[in-house]
Amino acid sequence: MYPPDFTYVRVSSTEEATKFLESHEDARPLAGGQSLIPMLKLRVISPNYIVDLNPVTSLSYVRSSYNSTRIGALTRYNEILKNDLVKVNVPLLHQAVKVVGDMQVRNLGTIGGSAANADPSADMPTVLTALNAEIVLLSASGNRSVNALDFFKGAFTTDLRKGEIISEIVLPNLEGYRTIYKKIVRRAGDFALVSLALAIKLRQNEIEDIRLAYGGVGERPFRALEVEKSVTGKRLNDELIEEIVSKVSSQVNPPSDTRGSSWYRRELMKVITRKALKEVLS
Repeated sequence: MYPPDFTYVRVSSTEEATKFLESHEDARPLAGGQSLIPMLKLRVISPNYIVDLNPVTSLSYVRSSYNSTRIGALTRYNEILKNDLVKVNVPLLHQAVKVVGDMQVRNLGTIGGSAANADPSADMPTVLTALNAEIVLLSASGNRSVNALDFFKGAFTTDLRKGEIISEIVLPNLEGYRTIYKKIVRRAGDFALVSLALAIKLRQNEIEDIRLAYGGVGERPFRALEVEKSVTGKRLNDELIEEIVSKVSSQVNPPSDTRGSSWYRRELMKVITRKALKEVLS
């Protein structure tokens, strides 16, 4: 299908972009276009204006400090994948980016675009939720920072306000953690039926901290906070793994659609949780 008619606006700075978005009704920013363009063609959205952010090169970067890594919203997946700072300091993100879409998507798609789109089956929202990432939002009046747990409100719904764009994402460098990203798809390049972003820190097999975030099981990424709290301080073994598997799958009611039933998605949660935690033990 062809997209509906719209006015194309090309900006050269964040100031120009935020001012235009704030002063015009029904304007949508364009980053990599890997989510926005299909939605336009399917007539899911019909904005009056498309504001192209791609000339704003200041929004593309990876900067790492002692305790965090900052990634500009327009940073392409392949740029993240090739960056050694990300591979060393934020391995969970690196693992997830490797399985995003296909080569074309990774060449064009951006981390900020995926976060702003907030598809509940996408890889980036799940990873950002697991890592307690801070999402920095920029407007004509200044900026503010929102934790990923609060940013994703529902399916394709975020805490972004009128006139705001994502400027950067701040990820903690989780020293001493083991991270694993798993997702199950019907065919290569698909969005996840179910995905798991796991970060765990052990001391002699005792859990000091654990992060369990799931995609594809609700209207936004599901963070198993109650389960995490209940198993912290316990020794990770086969018995505890089965306890975690049982608890996380009982706390959600995944949607049913043409790709899989609610029951099936819950079973997939059990499978990937068990596999990931057994990898930690191996």
